[in-house]
Amino acid sequence: MSAQWPVKILLIHPKAPFLTRDKIIIAADCAALLNEEIGQIFRSGEPVIIGCPLLEDPHRMMNKIALIVGEAKAKEVEVYTMEVPCCHAIHMMVTKMIRESGKDIKSRHYIVRVLTRRAEPYKPGAIDESMIRAEREAHVH
Repeated sequence: MSAQWPVKILLIHPKAPFLTRDKIIIAADCAALLNEEIGQIFRSGEPVIIGCPLLEDPHRMMNKIALIVGEAKAKEVEVYTMEVPCCHAIHMMVTKMIRESGKDIKSRHYIVRVLTRRAEPYKPGAIDESMIRAEREAHVH
């Protein structure tokens, strides 16, 4: 069982003890709930922090990610978002903040598909028909 709390990006203190681990998972709120693997990672004790660039102030989120990346001891960051385009901002934020930190941190990026709930590698700039359909279903109503 994980002793990590809080889990929301905006609530995390950049010097939180759980950020001294070698790997940090940064996930969109929805991805963390839909993809069982992320839940298992969290329950195993690995740090998982979550946020939503659509519902939270993206500037505050990016600044907090910068602080976390700057203070964390992680050598690796994994990013999980939903396939919808609004989630892609998290990938861009993490990539930018790692680059600007000057640290040697590896990052791996994934999207979680709405229908299958499975994670697959994220391809920057790639938007396929499934992503467009998911976005329409989520936000057109």
